[in-house]
Amino acid sequence: MKYYASDIINIGDPFVLRENSVYYMYATHSSEGISVWQGSSPEKLGKKKLCYFKEKSFGDSCFWAPEVVKRKDGKYVMYFTARDRRDGVLRTGVAISDRPDGVFLDAYAGRPMFDIGCATIDATCLIDGDKAYLYYVKDCSRNVVGGINTSQIYAVRLTEDLLGVTGEHVLVATPDQKWETQSLPAPCMGEAPKADGTKRYLWNEAPAVLKHKGKYYLTYSANCFDSRYYSVGCAVSDSPTGPFEKYADNPVMQYIEGEMSGPGHNSFFTDGEGGLMCAFHCHTDYDKPSGDRRFCYCKAGFDGEGKLKLNYR
Repeated sequence: MKYYASDIINIGDPFVLRENSVYYMYATHSSEGISVWQGSSPEKLGKKKLCYFKEKSFGDSCFWAPEVVKRKDGKYVMYFTARDRRDGVLRTGVAISDRPDGVFLDAYAGRPMFDIGCATIDATCLIDGDKAYLYYVKDCSRNVVGGINTSQIYAVRLTEDLLGVTGEHVLVATPDQKWETQSLPAPCMGEAPKADGTKRYLWNEAPAVLKHKGKYYLTYSANCFDSRYYSVGCAVSDSPTGPFEKYADNPVMQYIEGEMSGPGHNSFFTDGEGGLMCAFHCHTDYDKPSGDRRFCYCKAGFDGEGKLKLNYR
């Protein structure tokens, strides 16, 4: 199966949760909070509403990258990004609801999930037996490495209730492969190099983590979100906190000439038969890459050597 491109546009960062026979798709979409679509299949997501509201949020804008997991007690926990109304810094929030379609309310009234003194975005959760881990991004807006604004992926243990973090924050991915660091067009950040020829911004962001046959697979996006070259890479580890080794032949998903631009910020879900699927976005207008993006998905799986494959072509 080639990828499916839906008619849901003006979104970003899609995440799909399947509960019995209902699919819920959460995405970056509204300045008023976080939106959810629901339907009987990923192709029939016709019902849309806000499930998290700005008025009751610790943040006042930039409601990005929502993801939802079901807790052991049946509650639903949402991780997301918002711009903290106290100081304008992007931070990771956590909210909770009795239902997958909300309403979600902040677990900590008036404040984010955690504050490590740096902007953080793109949180995702891996439940691994009786342990759980949060993967998030130190955002390039405030994370400077070697003079370059750099987005890097970190991992940290979650508390048992999935609402807090505990222990060491471990760096698991930083931009270091050629496709992630070479000079490529990215209109939103002005990708002209500095006077000394170095780049202004680099990205490893949008983590998603799978466990398969004892190994941990980290997918992530690199390059700027409104660049045609926004693409997905993969890295693998024997441990949930790394070290992760990136595939030598990354990216595992990239633009298709004349057809699909800037695929990225992927996540994973299963269909009704238990098949592994990959949700992602691409630019709505191939010829004019921008923040207007379309919800897409494709099949995913592992080959005989245990290599993750995103079957989008």
